[in-house]
Amino acid sequence: MNKIFFCFLLIVSLISCKNYYNETIQWADDINKGTDIETVKKSQPNFVKISWEKPLVIEDEKLYEIEITINHDVLRMSNFLVFIDNKYQGRESKK
Repeated sequence: MNKIFFCFLLIVSLISCKNYYNETIQWADDINKGTDIETVKKSQPNFVKISWEKPLVIEDEKLYEIEITINHDVLRMSNFLVFIDNKYQGRESKK
């Protein structure tokens, strides 16, 4: 009986846990191309942390890594906001 209750409790806990991965992807994909970096910073949701101080620089692009506070992404993808000249270019995912 205790094992069944524990399994039930575990399943309910896992199902009820909020996963912000999809909301984060939707937010990043809804940002209009060409939006300035300050506007993007102001629209950043509370459940997302972005390394604004430490971009990954590749040629003329700056990639800012997105950290999702509650994330159950089984693929463990890294997501980035891509900017050129402080203008948003889109979201990029890397494994």
